[in-house]
Amino acid sequence: MTGKQLTKADRAARRAADRAARQARWIEIELPRLRAAVRAEVERRGLASFMNATRWRALRDAVLDELPFPPVFQLQDVLGPREIPWDGEQVDGTGAWIDEDLEPLFSIEWMRVVPRYRAFAGALVSGPVHDCTDQFRDLLGRLHIPFRQDGAGAFWIYGYAPADPATLTSTPEEAT
Repeated sequence: MTGKQLTKADRAARRAADRAARQARWIEIELPRLRAAVRAEVERRGLASFMNATRWRALRDAVLDELPFPPVFQLQDVLGPREIPWDGEQVDGTGAWIDEDLEPLFSIEWMRVVPRYRAFAGALVSGPVHDCTDQFRDLLGRLHIPFRQDGAGAFWIYGYAPADPATLTSTPEEAT
């Protein structure tokens, strides 16, 4: 080997510099490209905006601070493949309402939230169902977040939806 071997501190500094460079590239190049692609797709499909980053963050913070558990959710990205809503009756566990799971907020087309879960009691025994539907509905009302509730008791929160209000009563797969 030629030269001096890197110390643990040198390797950590190099990793930190690489991470900072990737972060800067994301902010300066990739994020504006993604934002432009989302804007173009929203315009192409004639969607109207119902949420913004401030409202998404307020919802996330309220869920984490005020609800007894973070409910599971399903996201549809404006640019992503069309998601098929999963069965809200078979919800086991809770959701992860952290930035990494929600970002980028400006590209969320819709979020489907199921504010209940079945606790694990064992392999052969069904656990109790924990439900915070009323608390979640109150939270959405207090934050003035538009939503609709489907027959399975799931809440649909739209970041973007067709500009015609009549289409909000249909399911997302019918509307797009």
